[in-house]
Amino acid sequence: MPNVKISEISQKAKVLPSTIRHYTDLGLIEISDRTEGGQRLYDEEKTLSQLAKIKHLSSRGYTLAQIKETLTSGGIKKRILIIDDDPDVADLIKAILTDENWEFKHATDGFEAGKILLDYLPDLITLDLVMPGMDGFKVCQNIRKDSRIKNIKILSITAYDTPEYRQKILNAGADDYLPKPFTPEELRTKINSMFKNPELVTK
Repeated sequence: MPNVKISEISQKAKVLPSTIRHYTDLGLIEISDRTEGGQRLYDEEKTLSQLAKIKHLSSRGYTLAQIKETLTSGGIKKRILIIDDDPDVADLIKAILTDENWEFKHATDGFEAGKILLDYLPDLITLDLVMPGMDGFKVCQNIRKDSRIKNIKILSITAYDTPEYRQKILNAGADDYLPKPFTPEELRTKINSMFKNPELVTK
């Protein structure tokens, strides 16, 4: 990709030139070259990717200092909210994915999940269907109705593997379905298939 001026990056990334200058001064974005007149030039693909990461972390409430630390320490950890009343299932999911750059929170029912969601803003929810209080179908419907969280990926994981349950949860808005018990490879494959961008599920 060619080196481009700050005005071109600004237009494509839809951010102010002053913001890009500020990020550059902070060391969040690198200059790839300069014009003869001394204007900064940026690698277009690399810079747009970096700006997307900064935006993603900012939406999570990270400060610029925290963003810099995160980006320079090996990448962004993605977030999973495990909604399941069985702690053994939560522990299993954590054990399978612990080396794949994820961080985790666990809610034991739909009401607890509701209290966590807006603050935590996970990239992925693993959702049990049969739980005390609010069941997984209702949780899924509520998420899809809320514009602030409706785009979060939802993987339904349940021991109730029937065609009726499968269709019902997909109709409620789940992205995919995984019956219990499952193997580590089955879980990883499902998660990877749910994300178009491999960066979201790998280091």
